[in-house]
Amino acid sequence: MDHLSNIFHIWRVLYEKDQDVKSVIEELFHQDYIQSINGVILNRSEYINHIREQRKNIEVIEFECKNYMIHSDKLFIIYYVKGKNIQGGEIVAEIIAYFEFKDKKLFKIHGQVHLSKGNSSDVDMREGSL
Repeated sequence: MDHLSNIFHIWRVLYEKDQDVKSVIEELFHQDYIQSINGVILNRSEYINHIREQRKNIEVIEFECKNYMIHSDKLFIIYYVKGKNIQGGEIVAEIIAYFEFKDKKLFKIHGQVHLSKGNSSDVDMREGSL
């Protein structure tokens, strides 16, 4: 599986309600995983907690790739996320992100999220915001 397919596979699996978040992340994310999204930095264990909380607020989620570049273990992608929160409100975001893989696992993400529809509390990564 190439890195682009791998990213969308990871996101789909993470948001499936019957999947255990911790198990999925431990399997697919490097133990030294770190991300910076909109300046908020999370390590792997913090990201596990973030996804658990986010899944409580989001019911439906879809991903659509707009553009990407792959070089070795690096991926740059512009993509859209569309979903609904538990109240039925629409969520639409554009994500511009740089990914790195290490040992065939997701190692690093650095990106920006622009929420064009929805409530920022549905997707916010700041501690205590969900």
